[in-house]
Amino acid sequence: MVTVILKGWELLRKYILTIPRFDLFLQGALLIVVFLESNAFLLLRRNDRSGFIPTINEDWIKLGIGGVEFLLGALLAWQGRLWRHITLSLWLGATAVSGLIILAFPFPEANRPTVELCNGGSISLYVEEVDTHATARGVLIVVTLVFCALTKISIWAHGITYLDDHQPENGPYFYGILISIRLSLGLSGSNWLRSSSVQQNWWEAHISLSMLTLMFSILFTLFPRQMPDYKEVDIPERTCMLEPLGRVLRNKPLMLQCLSLSLLSTAIFGFINYDTAFLQTKFHVETIRQDLRTSRVITDIFRSLVIIFFVSVFRMRFSVRRSNGVKATTAGKVGGVTAVFVAIFFSVLAGLSCSTGNMAGLDHEYQQPACSLECGCKSESYGFSPVCGLDTQLTYFSPCHAGCQDYEDLNDFLLLQNCTCGDTRAVRGDCNLPSCALLYNIYLVFFSVMLAVGASSLLMQGMAILRSTRRNDKPLAVGVSLSIVGLVSHVLGHLLYMLISDLTCAYKRDGVCIFHRTTVWIAPVTSVALCLSSAVLSIAASRGHVETVIS
Repeated sequence: MVTVILKGWELLRKYILTIPRFDLFLQGALLIVVFLESNAFLLLRRNDRSGFIPTINEDWIKLGIGGVEFLLGALLAWQGRLWRHITLSLWLGATAVSGLIILAFPFPEANRPTVELCNGGSISLYVEEVDTHATARGVLIVVTLVFCALTKISIWAHGITYLDDHQPENGPYFYGILISIRLSLGLSGSNWLRSSSVQQNWWEAHISLSMLTLMFSILFTLFPRQMPDYKEVDIPERTCMLEPLGRVLRNKPLMLQCLSLSLLSTAIFGFINYDTAFLQTKFHVETIRQDLRTSRVITDIFRSLVIIFFVSVFRMRFSVRRSNGVKATTAGKVGGVTAVFVAIFFSVLAGLSCSTGNMAGLDHEYQQPACSLECGCKSESYGFSPVCGLDTQLTYFSPCHAGCQDYEDLNDFLLLQNCTCGDTRAVRGDCNLPSCALLYNIYLVFFSVMLAVGASSLLMQGMAILRSTRRNDKPLAVGVSLSIVGLVSHVLGHLLYMLISDLTCAYKRDGVCIFHRTTVWIAPVTSVALCLSSAVLSIAASRGHVETVIS
């Protein structure tokens, strides 16, 4: 019996637990952790009773998580360098357990928050009971978010380096596919999970994601510390962290590359956080509830395909051609040049706009029209939901702000009636929506291409970091780079875009901007400057590698 078990285990190790399987499991783990993180943020909004609108608490939590990444990123990477698959498994397990504990504090029964009518009526009922578990649940959600962030660091610092050490010629392939997942399917998590997060069966998605995370945690424990064909180049150091950390920090090209990657991440993910606000202001479209005329379902699929295609070109171009896949000098140069193209596409996004016409109450600041002041609107729970007055062709912020007291659903065409502002009738959507449709779709195309080129730049700059240091220092170098990303991008960068949001805000409630002025173009222009700075630093880092080799 023992012989059979040992034989089965040998076959499992030889044919199943291989590098391609490790790569596949790592892809799944990253996707599930990103989805779990997105769902946790949505549950946090429900816990704060803010509907679909993020609260100021969410911003402070993101800043705090960035601080944790900065403080613990390098330490986490160094501590798990000898048993990378086990360390990755432990972080996945901790994240899964934290997520599962949230289920012990269920939400009160609640239906999806919907757009309200004048005098408190709504298109569907939204009733919420007293929540006695809000504080405990909120703490657990925050803990889960912290674990998600640290698990992602482990995926990059331990998972990627495990793959890259075994098959360095395929390093760009391994790195690129994770970048593709993060910027394609990963960005769709909030849209896919938003509806279930506010329903009574919210736990179904959450328990599924947590259990899948636990499954990957168990799977990684089955892999060996090293594959049978692994070639040990450097003897692992068992010294204090300070010596290798000092070696990494004194590597000037590596530090320049880390800073370049941080600026590029700030430019891309900072703008992504305000993409919905940008669309609302520039094109007056609903971004939370999908109007069929402005739905992003098809464009999200297109975006994923474009990103996968672009990154695949770079993955195949720089994989298998050399024993180490790609040199640091080449990766740094290509990463810098592609960052310039990202800046160009951001410039196009900043310039795209259309004539949205007038919106009632909007001047420099937004004030609810006097004709609907007695309606008791609570727009902070559902956000921008424009309607068009049929007689005046004037756009209103929402049905409630137009004073509409009734509605009729004509085969998904919403006709609002008994409106106190303008005529008695209004329809869903901005009055100039048909004239903005073409430019809106052009924007979505350029946004997808920007993300695709940005993903390619992140791939090459990430590979430059992996190739800028000795094999033993790879996990620590990746950990240091993610610590710098945590500080520069997730703390300072997020504060920068929070400031931009505040300076361009036209309508604010409870510290959160619900609608912006047209000066929101400052956000993509800021991303342009950050991308150009990233390009300069990346090219400078590649030249630093050349000088190091020559000397």
